[in-house]
Amino acid sequence: MKALLLDLDDTLLINDMDAFGQHYIKALLAKVRKVCPPQPFLEALEVATRAMLYNDGTNGTNAEVFRQEFFPRIGRSPEELMPLFEEFYAQDFETLRRYTAVDPDARPLVELAFERGYQVAIATQPVFPLAATLARLRWAGVGAEEFPYDFIASYETMSACKPHPHFFATILERLGRAPGECLMVGDSLDADMAAGKWGLKTFWVCRRRESGPAAAPCDLQGSLRDLITLIETGGIDEL
Repeated sequence: MKALLLDLDDTLLINDMDAFGQHYIKALLAKVRKVCPPQPFLEALEVATRAMLYNDGTNGTNAEVFRQEFFPRIGRSPEELMPLFEEFYAQDFETLRRYTAVDPDARPLVELAFERGYQVAIATQPVFPLAATLARLRWAGVGAEEFPYDFIASYETMSACKPHPHFFATILERLGRAPGECLMVGDSLDADMAAGKWGLKTFWVCRRRESGPAAAPCDLQGSLRDLITLIETGGIDEL
């Protein structure tokens, strides 16, 4: 094994995205309420987010897809709203940290991965700008200021989302690795473990479950501590 692709939300960072998303939208609405009515904003946000999730690599980056779908629907120009969005992610987004929690094994895992010479990519769902991803890495105690990640997925750099094969192909291309040299680590059977269909090895993080279904589509499953043990004992190279 040469590279680890690490999901972020509910993998490195304890973060229930369904609950977090509600707080995120509430905070974002508060930021833009003076220039955009809530309902049109929410409708445009839903359509634009769906467009990113279904981007297949042929429509530009996820950021470009978002802008193409979002701004025409709310009748506001990017020049008018982008400064607000940038301010939101630079300042207001930090208030959402309290809805997440640190996994005490996240930092030891990342430290060990770099000590052992693995390439490490943050393979989070790229529907947020880089600023939001960097913030959540800090919340997890594994900030990019401290660790030299080989690649960090964001909506500026990616043109597909998990589980689309183009998502995984893009990261492998950036790392210069073949699928069999990479381990995808994540909490979602649907989004993360889909990497196995394209030849990557897979580790399903099932933190809040005693165990997953016997037929779970992954090579291994367990906690981040289990993954640390796998690396320490050399078991990762037997996958």
